[in-house]
Amino acid sequence: MNDTSTSISAQPTIQRDEEICHPPSPVHLLTINAIPRRFVPYGANNNPHLRSRAVHNKKQRLAATSSIEEQGTDSDILLDASTLKNAANSSITNDDGINNINNINNINNINNRTVTILQRGPNHIIALKPPAVVCHHSGWAGSRSAAKRGEEPEIPMLQRVRDALHDIDTRGLADDDAKPPIRKVNLVHRLDRGASGALLLTYAEGYGSDVDSDGDDSYDSDGSEKGDTAQLIEAMASPESIKTYVALVRGEGILRGENLREKGWFDVSRPIKDEGGEEKDATTSFKFVAGQPETGFDRPRVSLVLARPKDGRWHQIRRHLNGLSHPILGDSTHGHSKTNGIWKRERNLPGERIALHLGRLELVPTENIPEGISVQAPLADDMLEMLRVYAPDVLEKSLPVLEEEGILVEAKEQYQVGGYNIPEALQEPKVFDDGDVDILEESEHYVIVNKPPVVVVHHSAWTGKRSDPKRRWNQNIPMLQRVRDKTGRRVNLVHRLDRGASGCLLLTFAENNEDENGERTPCKITKTLIESMQSPQSAKTYIALCDGDGSWNGVNHLEKGWFAFDNPVKDEHGKLVEDARTDLRFVASTVLPPMDDGSAASTTATGDDKNDNNDDDNTEGRKVSIVLARPHTGRWHQIRQHLASGAIGHAILGDSSHGRSRTNRIWKKKRRMRKERTCLHLCRVRLPEGTEYSPGGIDVTCPLAPDMVKMLKAMPVEFLEEARPILAEEGIEI
Repeated sequence: MNDTSTSISAQPTIQRDEEICHPPSPVHLLTINAIPRRFVPYGANNNPHLRSRAVHNKKQRLAATSSIEEQGTDSDILLDASTLKNAANSSITNDDGINNINNINNINNINNRTVTILQRGPNHIIALKPPAVVCHHSGWAGSRSAAKRGEEPEIPMLQRVRDALHDIDTRGLADDDAKPPIRKVNLVHRLDRGASGALLLTYAEGYGSDVDSDGDDSYDSDGSEKGDTAQLIEAMASPESIKTYVALVRGEGILRGENLREKGWFDVSRPIKDEGGEEKDATTSFKFVAGQPETGFDRPRVSLVLARPKDGRWHQIRRHLNGLSHPILGDSTHGHSKTNGIWKRERNLPGERIALHLGRLELVPTENIPEGISVQAPLADDMLEMLRVYAPDVLEKSLPVLEEEGILVEAKEQYQVGGYNIPEALQEPKVFDDGDVDILEESEHYVIVNKPPVVVVHHSAWTGKRSDPKRRWNQNIPMLQRVRDKTGRRVNLVHRLDRGASGCLLLTFAENNEDENGERTPCKITKTLIESMQSPQSAKTYIALCDGDGSWNGVNHLEKGWFAFDNPVKDEHGKLVEDARTDLRFVASTVLPPMDDGSAASTTATGDDKNDNNDDDNTEGRKVSIVLARPHTGRWHQIRQHLASGAIGHAILGDSSHGRSRTNRIWKKKRRMRKERTCLHLCRVRLPEGTEYSPGGIDVTCPLAPDMVKMLKAMPVEFLEEARPILAEEGIEI
């Protein structure tokens, strides 16, 4: 993650969007922080002092929520400080459910999918970033815990602000009114995911005009003038610009006997290594405002600190405070893990929160913003709650200083609030792999299992070695390990399936044979079954969903029944292999209807894809064929190469190596194809009789993978009815 105090370099490479100009529409106004949500202190039921305070807090919140519900949920409702305070002062007598107070919706967030706009000008936007939200998509994978709990997927601030501005600008327009396009935005700086506060963005420039291919809007077309993003990045880096953060840290403000609270503003200059390990100079100004020693569980050791970074280094504030032995609460990278654990388990600190808030942003004037920028972001509710419940004296002592430094504890004005959308594809339940495996058939010598898609059969150079820091650690557990753990015996592979494919996987139980020298000998069971699978009497039948309508270059493959195809294929090193034969049968084909413009699926596409699949004359991403395949040789990607060849012209959907990337993208975005999926499934394995380890032969079928079943059921009934009789012959049900 990028540092809370990091400014983007002069030539930003983050997401570039475009700009249009249109007049603002009526806005939704909301006064935030009027009634902050409170923490429930740990042990409140056993501590009368804490219990009475928590009950009072609950009454406030229930009263405010009830009052708002009575007024309705219309988007044009105007909430001001007096409305919320009157609601808070109303009487509620029900004291039940004290420990469920955190389940009550935050009064400041009546609609959870909203963004508060602190300031908005012709050239810039300043949004209030909540904690536990990333600023933009990156290589950071994040935690799956929220999705596992069934919570909504995380939407980055870039998308939230873009959608919120569009919501504000189009609110009040009739359905038949012409709506302006979405105004896209750029980041000027970043905040750590766990931090909160003011986030500065600009409108992407060049909307409707020629934009460089790399999307860089830093300069006009003649290269003579810098755009808004570049100007504000330079302004952010100016020594006269000030970013003031509020941090809650572990410690009372004493370092080696020195009272840091008596020093006023002081500088800490200490080099910091960036993500690449390069050491760079870094200076941060700090002011320890107030602190308290630990006097009991409800009065922990904590201080409130103001910070002003003079450079934009990675985790600069967090690392400098840790160097002062006052780490920020919740900082899992540079903080104190034991202290963080206590605050999270027993004092309700959100699990992915860093108690750091950008409270004030002051930027020098730029050419396009001659008046400069000055904005205040009210202190985040959760940090304010922490102070009120666990450090009320610290809060009281800090108020005059915070006011002097221009830090808002509670909002004094009304702000624009806009809603954002969650793409329908992200709202679908995530598929989480628990590492289990379904056994289709098991004997004394072998086992046949159902391999799910997006799982490797074994570790390889692709997944990386254990010693490789770039190893793909996030991959699902390989099939070899799954089967070993399931059966309790070591196993060997008889054949392989591609990572994106699914279906029958045959393995043998490994023998512990050693020769006279004590060296392990090849497993006879594995060798025998490999030879059996290579015999002409064996058959592996695959089902594939392919891109095409059954005809190619004037040849109707649907009329041919089973036919042999023996074109050469390339091995993994690019060398041509002549001996490669696959029997194919085209079962059924169709051209799917276009997606409706108003459908949720069609509205998730952006950029060049926004009109894909919506035109009756455009069949890209709409053709689909069900194909059966039986390879007689086991070459690298043999079925995939044969189906994608110029003679067949029906690449497997999802095949990123031999298929069509644009078509695959349409299927993933609009027709719910699983990411990293190759729509190829080994549905039946037949081995001949007569071997020592499978005297009765092997004939096993594997049910179609759930994701392929879901794709098929979304297709026309006539198409499925045409395919069912032929698929039933192979034991496949759809």
